[in-house]
Amino acid sequence: MGSVRLPGKVMRPLAGRPVVWHICDRLRRVDGISQVVLATTAAAENDEMAAWAAGEGLTVVRHPLEDDIAGRLAMAMDATGADAMVKINADCPLADPEVIASGLALFRRDAKADGATNKLKATYPLGLSIEILRSEVIGWCDRNLTTAQDRELTVKWIFDRPDRFWILSLEADRNEGSFNLTVDTPADYALMSEIFDGLFVAGRIFGWPEVRDYLASRTSIPACAYLEPVSA
Repeated sequence: MGSVRLPGKVMRPLAGRPVVWHICDRLRRVDGISQVVLATTAAAENDEMAAWAAGEGLTVVRHPLEDDIAGRLAMAMDATGADAMVKINADCPLADPEVIASGLALFRRDAKADGATNKLKATYPLGLSIEILRSEVIGWCDRNLTTAQDRELTVKWIFDRPDRFWILSLEADRNEGSFNLTVDTPADYALMSEIFDGLFVAGRIFGWPEVRDYLASRTSIPACAYLEPVSA
């Protein structure tokens, strides 16, 4: 809720429902996901979101430190007793159940895998990113990562160490990793509102193929829908 560029963004409405509602709705439709947890912080600015989540029947965990992602993920695992977690950021209302299901299927095929993701090779749009991690990996990081940077960038720390962790890579049939479909700025929110106004139907999920076609039908695609080039 404390976003500087778009304050309160996760509770802003899309087609009459909060951004975070759409994420939860999509996660609940994925076979194999038994529980949805909102992992946030104890900051007062998150009280509204936490109260909303509790009213929706979600498990809510609140860590005292904003940037301690290792601790926050460990709290979520402890609250559920799950053997693995699918981590979705709260600015991704287009999280696609079919993409998540594909990631889970890949993960389950290898009993030795510590996790799976579609971020090692970015062939999916940003906003459809998934990160799957075993509970043992999250617990190990919570116990052993000591610097503030490592605890904040826990998942990146894991992915950057293939010698220690076996992470499977989910890749799309075509490379569409240049798209940005997160909600981070007012321009992002305006585009997302347009997408949901055009495609959302209660009780039905629209996925990336429908979003792709919708964007292609416009006379032009807003610049915010693309990632900024990485400078050399």
